[in-house]
Amino acid sequence: MPKCKPPESLHRAALLTAGALLLISTGTLQAPAQSREQRPPAFTEAQVQRGKSIYQKNCQDCHGSTLDNGEFGGAPLKGLYFRQHWGSGDVSALFGYVNTLMPPYRPGQLSPQSYADLTAFLLSNNGYAAGAEELTPDQDAQRKMTLKK
Repeated sequence: MPKCKPPESLHRAALLTAGALLLISTGTLQAPAQSREQRPPAFTEAQVQRGKSIYQKNCQDCHGSTLDNGEFGGAPLKGLYFRQHWGSGDVSALFGYVNTLMPPYRPGQLSPQSYADLTAFLLSNNGYAAGAEELTPDQDAQRKMTLKK
């Protein structure tokens, strides 16, 4: 049985790491400037399909076949729960969390492109529209993509 729910200390460590990265990248521990141009997430349908395959192999046991019916305690990855946790930020926050902490029994073991494809799959399942441009693993580019609808 996979261990799906990371310990609370892992969540705290992730938050501290994210704060340290923000401090390093900006030189200040402030929220990114609101004046920055924001746009909707960019990803392709082909990327969604690759992400679906990655999800089925690495995430489905904990989060379920419908992203919200997991047997082993994984948080819902669509609907209200998703909107409450990710809907006011940008794509880099979601990508960073998934890239750093998932899957809990071997976090960070997928390639950056695989995490980008997985993120595209999650976005698609939460009502964001695919387009002609692939989601890049570049978090600077992702910071310009808002999840606010």
